[in-house]
Amino acid sequence: MTTSETERVNAAVQRLRRAGLRNTAARRGVLDQLAHAVGGRGHLSVSELHHALLARGVVVELSTVHRVLRQLVELGIAHTVPVGRTTTFGLADDIHHHAVCGTCGDMRQLPAEAVAASVAAARAVGIDTDQSGHPNGVVVYGRCVRCRTTGR
Repeated sequence: MTTSETERVNAAVQRLRRAGLRNTAARRGVLDQLAHAVGGRGHLSVSELHHALLARGVVVELSTVHRVLRQLVELGIAHTVPVGRTTTFGLADDIHHHAVCGTCGDMRQLPAEAVAASVAAARAVGIDTDQSGHPNGVVVYGRCVRCRTTGR
């Protein structure tokens, strides 16, 4: 597992090149933002990514952000996590799972070991969580402490 933002982005760029794709400003910008997002909830929506890129001076159309994200997901460089009616994106270089508050959308990453028994149980009944050759995560939905205590 790579740890620094730079290492994570460089590893993703190498995967892009192996797939025959260039390291364009839009792709690099999206990768930089996804790597930077790890410090927070670790995932961003298309709109959040687009706004962050524009704020950094990377002029890119929203449709380009959609296209780049689709490519990254298809290559297994990024993955998606549904949060309410929104899809969020994160780098898929570290196998992990997610706990999401169904009320406010707060998200926390769970280490792979935390849900290993559930993944093994799914496989035991014939459900493979890694059908595409890319690691897919488990998403656990519930309510966060803040939403429970505020009655949301």
